[in-house]
Amino acid sequence: MSNIPWIEKYRPKTVDELLGSESIKELINGFIRRKDIPHLLFAGPPSTGKTTTALILARAFYNDKLSGNFLELNASDERGIDTIREKVKEFAKLLPDNEVGFKIVFLDEADALTTDAQQALRRMMELYSKYTRFILSCNYINRIIPPIQSRVAVIRFAPLPIDQIEKLVDRIIQTEKISITENAKRSLIEIAREDLRKIITILQSAHYASNGKIIDENLIEKISGKVGIERAKELLSLILAKKRTEARERMISLLEEGNDPEEIIQGLLRAIDLYPNMDETRRANLTRIISEYHYRITIGTNPYIQLVAMIIEMSYL
Repeated sequence: MSNIPWIEKYRPKTVDELLGSESIKELINGFIRRKDIPHLLFAGPPSTGKTTTALILARAFYNDKLSGNFLELNASDERGIDTIREKVKEFAKLLPDNEVGFKIVFLDEADALTTDAQQALRRMMELYSKYTRFILSCNYINRIIPPIQSRVAVIRFAPLPIDQIEKLVDRIIQTEKISITENAKRSLIEIAREDLRKIITILQSAHYASNGKIIDENLIEKISGKVGIERAKELLSLILAKKRTEARERMISLLEEGNDPEEIIQGLLRAIDLYPNMDETRRANLTRIISEYHYRITIGTNPYIQLVAMIIEMSYL
């Protein structure tokens, strides 16, 4: 059994292997052909390929000289001005040892940097631009100061299309010889909600936990700690059918199994979104009720009492 995490094993190594936007792939290929890049800002939700794209660029430029020409830092771990002044400055001021004539500093989750750190970074981008290019990634572009935004080319990454995620999951299942039910596969993709890293990690954990047996929906839910869409739909159906005693018992069962109240709520919201032929007014009212009880739980009230009261109120719509 390999000890390599599957998120690394199945991480794209070339532009052709990248998932997502074809226009981004064309842009990256253009940078590689020209052997040059401007300062870049990759903006978008988690697990959309920002880090992978930066690594592909660096490998294309540096090959076996990657370590001396590519500095990767996670700004959420090292978010202060000292990191910028020490690690980044020391690396950026050294002359490059490669054919393209510049090094790359990759700051992942740069929106976690303090304002002071971003101001220091902006200054370094100006001082060392001849021999160093900066690639920043962020989830929230509004948290990047305008002086940095004005000095970078922004590339926006969208959530990965479901069909591409499904194809990769099928490839992993085939390559790793995994036995999994169709319901479990659907639950896996629904639970992770387009987060490819999470999908792959859950699938690897389920494969190891199954000991060669067929992976079912219950195992996926147990490993993920989330309520699967099918169980959420069953609970919602009981609520909408006004079967209050059964709905209450089902909710209690979910809680006694150790499911997080937050995940039960998220499961119900997904079930409402997917419920066929529901009147939009009713859909909105159900969502409003859930949001009210969710707020009560977040301020410290008893989640058991609140969730049971929530489904009773929902059943009267």
